[in-house]
Amino acid sequence: MSVIVKMAKSKKSKDFRGLELPDPYGHGFERIEDPLEQTRQQWEKLEQRRQLVGNITRNKFLLFWRSIAGLSLAFFSLLGVLFPQQIAQNRNLVFLLPVPILLATLPSIIASESAWHAMQARLSLREQGGFSNGSKHALRVQPGMDRILDGLRDHRRNNLVSTVLIGLSLGLMLLSLSPPPGSVAWNLALIIAMSSGFLYTFHAQHTLDYVRQLGDRFPNLVFHSPTHHPTQLGSILGDLLVTHLDPDLYLEWNDWKKEFERSLIPGYDKRQALERLLYILYLHNEDVLKTQRVPEELSVFMKRDSVKRILLTDESTFNWRTLQRLISHARAWQPSAFYILDRLQNDLLSGKPELIRAKWRMDAAVDDKSIDGSANLFISLNNQTFESRHVKVEVLVPNGEPKSRDHRFELKPCPPPRHGIKLSNSNDEDALDWIPRYLEKGVVLWINVAWNRKFYGRSDIQVILRDDEGIILESQVLTTFVESNSADNTRERIKRLEKARRIGELSIPSVEFF
Repeated sequence: MSVIVKMAKSKKSKDFRGLELPDPYGHGFERIEDPLEQTRQQWEKLEQRRQLVGNITRNKFLLFWRSIAGLSLAFFSLLGVLFPQQIAQNRNLVFLLPVPILLATLPSIIASESAWHAMQARLSLREQGGFSNGSKHALRVQPGMDRILDGLRDHRRNNLVSTVLIGLSLGLMLLSLSPPPGSVAWNLALIIAMSSGFLYTFHAQHTLDYVRQLGDRFPNLVFHSPTHHPTQLGSILGDLLVTHLDPDLYLEWNDWKKEFERSLIPGYDKRQALERLLYILYLHNEDVLKTQRVPEELSVFMKRDSVKRILLTDESTFNWRTLQRLISHARAWQPSAFYILDRLQNDLLSGKPELIRAKWRMDAAVDDKSIDGSANLFISLNNQTFESRHVKVEVLVPNGEPKSRDHRFELKPCPPPRHGIKLSNSNDEDALDWIPRYLEKGVVLWINVAWNRKFYGRSDIQVILRDDEGIILESQVLTTFVESNSADNTRERIKRLEKARRIGELSIPSVEFF
């Protein structure tokens, strides 16, 4: 009997084993079970919305209307106080005001909220390895990430203040329709609405530069500032560009750099190749190098079939225009570093005797204005002999903290050209060959100098080059003006960053490789 029961149970279990649970989702409604894929899809939607609405918000008409919307409400409120009876006869027109007011405030709110949530989703994806390479990165603890998140919070905070002010003004205008025209309640409501409208106008003007930052292809770049940087740069363009990348974009840069190195002609130095590429794009952006000349210069060190994939693809994070944008972005932060690069180019092109015959070449540049008692000092050194030499650089800063500092290192030999060279030459070595070589074999120092907080005004900085025996080889004196933090300096830098962003939004030039 027990055997029969067991056989029946076994047969019954086999029958049920072949059955499947019913699918509550119809065809085309399959549910995605992978939470990582859900987060990725959510981030893609938020990113598309952020760029779309952000660029709409940056429209010149909407920016203008945003800056005067509060002023228009204040003007209508003033008319209500001065001419209550006439305004009361057309009071129904007030109900049309919410539409243009929403047009002034809603796009900025949507763009800012999308940017905030897109950032949270991207941080989560980075922590879980949700991108192509599968590597996990804790971006929240990276230097500079707190500043980026604070910048996004500032956008949300500005939108909150704007919404409260414009909502208070509009609400009181609607509320003023209830009491009799010209009464105390009528006038009080309109006066408060007028005051709120003026406050909104001032706030909108003050935050207009922040609104222009919305919809950026690189959403975190404008909020990032280099809190950490090396004292000795291997090159000016490459290391400066990397230093000014935000932590998330830096990961993308490392992936692109590996792909770029695979596109090089075998045997070409990787560091000099990257510096040469950036220098070519920098000269093209400055209209020094013509577009038709760029393909020929790139083919010197890059495989022709790889150039299109590396530089000429719009969908690529780093292409011709975005690299030019990043170079200009670094220049907006550190203009004095590019003074050194431009002077090196001019010296090599001119073939000055003092350059050709000198054993050393030292150049230095400092910020014209030192904000909050600190400045960036850049020093470029080259050993123009045929042997390696040990030298010491001494920086003296009167009233500085510290007042002096020393840097010792060994300089590789880098003999200069025997005569002036051309910027671009197909048959002989040109500036595009010499400048990356000079920067790679020389030393570029990036030093932060600081003064006492109580010190303001003109200050001299002396840079002294000594050999092992302490003999002075060369000396330069630089001048800067130490100032307190100024909104004008911040505004000027924001304008330079905005100009750099417009470069990245230009179309990629159409070039052909033969």
